[in-house]
Amino acid sequence: MSGKDHNMPKSQQTLLAIIIFVFLLEIILTAFFISFSSPIFKGLTIIHGILIVVFLTRQIKRKGF
Repeated sequence: MSGKDHNMPKSQQTLLAIIIFVFLLEIILTAFFISFSSPIFKGLTIIHGILIVVFLTRQIKRKGF
């Protein structure tokens, strides 16, 4: 097995980058601008959760459990 067999597809890399970006956005907004009860925070948390589920589902389908 070479290293190329373990590369993550570009779509998965993009999805992971978006997940990390949303996570950092949540941290920055919560730390400096909004409260935990804010609808913006709740919306970002829901989006973040959905993206993580999509990412994990695709990884499990690709690699197996």
